[in-house]
Formats: sequence, C-alpha cells, structure tokens
Amino acid sequence: MGAGTFIAKTGVRLLVTYLVVLMSYFIVVRVLPVVAAGGNVAADPLLAALRRTAEDPRFSLWIDETIKRFGLLRPLIPDQLLLYLGNVLTFNYGISIYTQKPVINEIAVRLPYTLSFYTITTIVPIVIGFYLGIIAAKNRGKSLDTAIIQTAIFFNMLPGWLVLLIVYYTLAYLPKVLWNTYVFPLPIRPPEIGIRDWEQFRYLLWYMSPMLLAALIAWSGGWVYYIRQLVVSEMGQDYYMTALAKGLDERVALSKHVIPNVRPPLVMSLAYAIPGIFGGAIIFEIISNWPGVAYFSYQALLNWDFPVMSAFFSISALLTVVSLFIAEVVLVAIDPRVRTGG
Repeated sequence: MGAGTFIAKTGVRLLVTYLVVLMSYFIVVRVLPVVAAGGNVAADPLLAALRRTAEDPRFSLWIDETIKRFGLLRPLIPDQLLLYLGNVLTFNYGISIYTQKPVINEIAVRLPYTLSFYTITTIVPIVIGFYLGIIAAKNRGKSLDTAIIQTAIFFNMLPGWLVLLIVYYTLAYLPKVLWNTYVFPLPIRPPEIGIRDWEQFRYLLWYMSPMLLAALIAWSGGWVYYIRQLVVSEMGQDYYMTALAKGLDERVALSKHVIPNVRPPLVMSLAYAIPGIFGGAIIFEIISNWPGVAYFSYQALLNWDFPVMSAFFSISALLTVVSLFIAEVVLVAIDPRVRTGG
C-alpha cells in the first residue's frame, strides 16, 4: 500500500471515529436521561439548566441564544443531534451560562495558560526519560541502573497532586513562616487573564514554577522506566547482538539500530499524551487556582454549563484524532513497515 493511500485511509477512519464519539457523547448526555425518564423531555439536562436560570434576568440572552443554537424546540433525534454536530464541526459552541460570553472566546483566552504549563510538562519529562532511560539501559544490572530505575519508580508512584502540595509546603509555606520570604508563591493570587506588561509576565512564570517543578518530578519517572524497558527489550534482539559480535561499538549500535526501533512506540505514546495539553492536569489547575482551560471546564461541570462542557469534550476528542493522525504520518515516514504490516 502506498504512503498516500495509507494516510488517506487513516484520515477517513479517524474522522469516522470522531463523528461516532461526538454522537455517543450527545446520546449519553442528552438522550439517555430522557429515555430513563420514560420519554419526558424535561429530563434533558440542558433544559434543566434553562429552568434553573429562567428566573434570573442576567441569563435571558443566554436562554434565547441556547434555544436557537441547540434547537431545543425541535426533536432530540435527529434534529438536535444534527444541529449539535454542525455546531461542533464549525466550532460554534454557543454562550457560557455564567460568563455570558462566547465559549470559544473563553477557551481562547485561557488556552495560553494551559499550553504554557502542560506543553512544558509533556515534552520535558519525555526528554528526561529518553536520556536517563538510555543511560539506565546501557548500565543494566549495575548500581547506576538500579538507582535510576528505583528513583523513577518511587516518583512515578507519588500522585502529582501530592508532590505539588509538598512543593508548596516546603518551598512556599515554610520559607514564609520561618524566614518571612517566598521561594515560590502560595496559590492565593493567580495571574490575571491577559498579560499586559513584563511584570505580569514575570509573576506568571514565578507563579507557575511550583507547578512545573512538581509535574516534572512526578511525571518524568514513568517515561524513564518506559523508555528504559523499550531500549533493554531491543538490546536483547538478535540484530543488536549480531552488530556487537561484528565489532560495532555499543554507542553506535544503539544510535543506528536500537533507537530507530524505539521511536515508533515512543511516537505513539506521545500522540496519546498530546490531547492532555488541552485539558491540562485538572487537579494541578484546581490546587493552584490556575486560570487554564481545565479549571474553567471543572467550574462548568459544577455549574452544569453545557456549552462549555460540550466544547471541552469535543475539542479534547478532536485533539486526540489529530494527534493520532500526525503520529501515523510520522510513523509512515520513519518506519515504512507500518503501512505494509511488516
């Protein structure tokens, strides 16, 4: 199968999967509650949100917009389902209940905060894991390998939120109590949405520092262990033993033979990690009062802000599809066996 044909088929397959996921979400969230209530449309959670806000004049515009946007006066299936799909595919998510602003705008202003945190904490642990994993594999069975792996396992077993609390306690709270100074800030005054000057940018970096430190400590260990196991597995293959038997230097054998075979599973693992950039580590954003997309979506869930919830879910699903498609393209480029089944 040619590369172009393989990529096209993969794209169509992922697109169909995306549409099925969107329809499943609509059915679970909007249709099943009505079915469970014996066909009573009043059980529709979106209609319930309308009822809760109907007596408050602040939400009058939102009610009119929501009725129009979601076609609430029309049948759930197929009318509202088709409207929902059309809105999602054109990024028209409607207006947030509690901010009374377009959902896409609310996400856009918060996305840089989630990206600034989660992009770093997705990529850097992989880089750390890659190099430490290779070092451990090269010294497998030795004390250095044991030290690296045991340390990685220890930190991987610690929940990220616990590491974050430890960082806040030791590097923010205790210095303030003991020496009346801050190494890191306590999560009391979050950065403002919309950086307008250098001082606000510096404060954002300082405020984000404990989150970054905790995430790197908690999340690097899993990658170290995973990559170490991948490399050790490949080093046990006949092709690697043969290369060494022919007199090839271990470093050269690793770079020319082992690393290329480690890249495909690593690329796929990264593809599954990328969608989390949109949601961020929601518990990190909650603990740190971080003004990101995940915290905004958490507040929407508590308030049953359906337009925001719908946008969060659909964009997360879209990122998953896009990242998997990009991963497939990259795999075809670095490993032609992917499209031939070899």
